[in-house]
Amino acid sequence: MIKNCFVFCCTFIFSLSASVNAIEVKDLYQAKVPVSSQAPSKRSAALKKAMQAVLIKVGGQVSVLKNDAIKRAVKNHRLYVSQYSYSREEIRQSPLSKSNNASNKITESLVLLASFDENKINKLLKDSGLALWGSLRPEVLLWLIEEDKFSRQILSESSHSNYPLIVANAAQSRGLPVVMPLMDFTDSTNISMSDLWGRFSLPVNKASQRYSADAIVVIRVSNSSLLAESEKQADCRPLCDTSVNSEPVVLDWTLFDSNGVQSSKQQYQGNNSELLLAKALSDITDVIYQSYALSANTEQEMIIDVVNIDSIGTYVSLTQFLKELSSVNSVELLSAQGSNRRFNLKLIGSKMTLLSSLKLDNKLKQYIDPLAEVIVDAVPIFYWDKS
Repeated sequence: MIKNCFVFCCTFIFSLSASVNAIEVKDLYQAKVPVSSQAPSKRSAALKKAMQAVLIKVGGQVSVLKNDAIKRAVKNHRLYVSQYSYSREEIRQSPLSKSNNASNKITESLVLLASFDENKINKLLKDSGLALWGSLRPEVLLWLIEEDKFSRQILSESSHSNYPLIVANAAQSRGLPVVMPLMDFTDSTNISMSDLWGRFSLPVNKASQRYSADAIVVIRVSNSSLLAESEKQADCRPLCDTSVNSEPVVLDWTLFDSNGVQSSKQQYQGNNSELLLAKALSDITDVIYQSYALSANTEQEMIIDVVNIDSIGTYVSLTQFLKELSSVNSVELLSAQGSNRRFNLKLIGSKMTLLSSLKLDNKLKQYIDPLAEVIVDAVPIFYWDKS
């Protein structure tokens, strides 16, 4: 589906700064599905779709649905459903429809809201040898620039365009917190169009700091200058849909970490910019997922010291925190000396995954002495935030 793809690093690890703004994503185990009626056959089909949507959000990738164990579980979706209900809601027709007026049409539809058992879904993924993405997820700031015949505009959530709706739908369906800039006076002052279009890391990072995001994405959509640059590389199958009455367009995206370091980028060409945007957002989510997902097949142990545990209450709070981390399978106290507590953590996934998730939460902070000699096997030291 890619016309021209160039990815510097598909599995990069974010270099998170001390001031992160991770978001706890709620409703990961819920999904809404439009239905035509409350008939049992329609309900069964809708529950299957809802379970698939939940598995994608929790599992992090659409490819989880290809797993044979997952396919069998979806057929037996009733074993995982905790509750469901119906309601009537106003739904704006997807802008990805080929109808020119579809994106402006609002209809009232019957919707099935299904909730699934969190423990059963997590166990299903783990038993299937698949990854698990916890509810604490990095927040992504999206700078989206639309170029129409050399006229460029930086879009916000309130812009008169279908693109913000596509962004919101993609963020909701994948469980990834995405914010778009306000494009108020401050944003207009902090960055110029030329700097953003050029994706210059220093001004992009400076303008993004007010949002305290964990990652920054610049997406450019163009029917002119980028198209002219890409004419010599002309295979856009299958995103070039000739049945869509639309001119050719090029979309590219560049991903930066919270320090403004460029990590990945990719480019597409097609005849439907909205399909290209949806594809790009899916690929961006996949790249971010690679840094935070937990592999169920790489369980290992990690010993840590927490050095400021001076009361029973603090100890209980800390151990409860550790047990609730999605990357931790079990917690064992190895020793207690003064205010120091040494724990053995059995992990689901890598040590890097655990450290990344701890930086997102910032409750348990690792202490690194910049003047100390580096010892490869040294036990990492942490401080518990008691506030």
